[in-house]
Amino acid sequence: MNNITYEFINYKSKEFKEVSELRFKILFKPYNKIHKYDYDELDYSSIHLVGLDKGAVVAYSRMTNYNMNSKMTNIVVSEKYVGKGIGIEMLKRHKIKAKEFGVICLYLNARLDTINFYKKAGFQCKGNIFISEKSGLALQPMYFKIN
Repeated sequence: MNNITYEFINYKSKEFKEVSELRFKILFKPYNKIHKYDYDELDYSSIHLVGLDKGAVVAYSRMTNYNMNSKMTNIVVSEKYVGKGIGIEMLKRHKIKAKEFGVICLYLNARLDTINFYKKAGFQCKGNIFISEKSGLALQPMYFKIN
């Protein structure tokens, strides 16, 4: 989508309240495991990226532990914007940022219904599927080597 802009933000920015709402709506509310989700311990030390449509947050992702191996978490795109290349674009931008920090590998835990999306973005499955303690969902560990 041509009208989407992407910005790296701080967890103290005005957009972060919208980020919290979007994360809860997509990652937790449908599964009835958590009734409220605002911040977690990783928000304070992560690199946050938002996709904005006319200033409104429509996508979000974060990179944590930005050392040699960095984890991608909370990757979400608002339902109305799914399938428009926003998630792929956000991952591309995180890969560039990761390279700037000297990261050699990005990893994540994908919901089973998102594995093909991450494969399109260059991630590969690694290890066994496990059940998340936080969400109760089955997750597949995946990784991407930075060139």
